[in-house]
Amino acid sequence: MEPRKIALITPSVRLLGARRSLLALAKALDPARFSPIVVCPRRGDLEEELRRTGISTHIHALPPWRKARSWLTIPFHLWRFRRWAQDLDIRLFHCNEIYPTPYAVRVGQRLGIPTISHMRLSVNERLMRNYDLRRADRVVVVSHGAAEPFRAWPDFEQRVRVIYNGLDVKEWRQAAGDIEAARKEIRQKLALPPDAFLVGHIGLIARRKQQHLLVEAAQRIAARRADCHFLIVGDPSPNERAYAEQVAAAIESAGLARRVTIWPFRRDIAPVFAALDLNLLISSDEGFGRVAIEAGALGVPTIGTRVGGIPEVVGDGETGLLVGGSDADGLADAIERFAADISLRRRLGDAARRRVETDFTIETHALRVMELYEEVLAIDTKTGL
Repeated sequence: MEPRKIALITPSVRLLGARRSLLALAKALDPARFSPIVVCPRRGDLEEELRRTGISTHIHALPPWRKARSWLTIPFHLWRFRRWAQDLDIRLFHCNEIYPTPYAVRVGQRLGIPTISHMRLSVNERLMRNYDLRRADRVVVVSHGAAEPFRAWPDFEQRVRVIYNGLDVKEWRQAAGDIEAARKEIRQKLALPPDAFLVGHIGLIARRKQQHLLVEAAQRIAARRADCHFLIVGDPSPNERAYAEQVAAAIESAGLARRVTIWPFRRDIAPVFAALDLNLLISSDEGFGRVAIEAGALGVPTIGTRVGGIPEVVGDGETGLLVGGSDADGLADAIERFAADISLRRRLGDAARRRVETDFTIETHALRVMELYEEVLAIDTKTGL
């Protein structure tokens, strides 16, 4: 039997958590069973990486479904997308985030192609309605916490599946290289002594990621520990530039310019994770928190907030520590615990490494996704059963 063509639809090509997860999945699918084609809105980092690894791509910028400026062009894009899917004999739509779902379900129901929508952030009833999640044949959520809003659905058990994100551990460790060399190199670039305690926050600079909480905690720690330094790595999205400027201004006004450094996001991010003593995942809203498993695979523990799916990824006192969602004092105390206790860092870092190898591998993730593909491909698209 020929491998069935799966259209993986992404609304962005920025190589951040959701798209790194898509890239890992596309590479891990069994080529004898499924042939992925990633639909990208434009060329960019994700599309380049896909082409480099030999995965087919298709450029089609689907206009934002909820923007008034899109309304006149939506019918054309639906027609064009339908023609493309029909010509290539696409068998399944898998929306990597919820935003392309309205296009996928309309084209899919016209052509008899089932749709999976992958929910990577928290949603509410309004988002479910606005992005037609109820019309998708299945919804994948990245944690049990992220699944909570869907439990009101009468067919929750049938339509909603929890599938944790997965990491290609071998590839990630190869990308990180020699950990001691990475620690030395990053500290040299930051003009830090070799024994500096380095705390990292890696990801999109955005209000929900709460970089301002890091600054508040750093201000509390600065007077007590001279060895603690903080590295923020990331870029803001266009609508978060003002927040990024506020974070930078807060660092300056607090006199933390020598203690807190901001770097733009870089594609070779694995060595930065490897150089850290401690990783932060302090979001106010998070479906999963991929950075925790990326740090954990390299033996770096994480402090996370008790929010969304984070407690499912960061075991409190087991693979890291958990703090309140907006508790700068609690965050500062947790950071200082790690800074003062190297045995705690090593014990929890080793446990984080083992947990990733057990629960969060790309092999396990891809297997569960392919099982869902088989289930969905057997659906009668008229009844959803």
